[in-house]
Amino acid sequence: MEKQFFYIAAIIFLVLGLADLSKSFMLKSNTDYVKAEVVSIWQPNPEAVKKGNSKWANFMYLVDGKQYISSNRIQVSMNTKVGDLKQIKYDKRNPEKIYGFSVKRTCILFIVAIVLFIIAKFKLF
Repeated sequence: MEKQFFYIAAIIFLVLGLADLSKSFMLKSNTDYVKAEVVSIWQPNPEAVKKGNSKWANFMYLVDGKQYISSNRIQVSMNTKVGDLKQIKYDKRNPEKIYGFSVKRTCILFIVAIVLFIIAKFKLF
């Protein structure tokens, strides 16, 4: 039973990684990177709650000399503060829309999938 659990979890992480990677490739020609300043942060739980909490930020940035504030939020690290500068990905057709996917997250998803496959294959549980 545990073996099937690890295989199923590995497949889920693999599919998530492939979805993230394909989304990145599909939008590659319509997106670009820019340095942006965090202008607001939202957390679903109080700041004192560390486990299971997350931070979501709106950004202000310049594209072709025009200032934009993102219409959506993307997840940022827990130590991010208002005023911090981050490199973000925005939509060239609609510069107010920003994206939160990254190659780093895709690599982590693939690594977790590989580790889970190895655990299941060699019965390391």
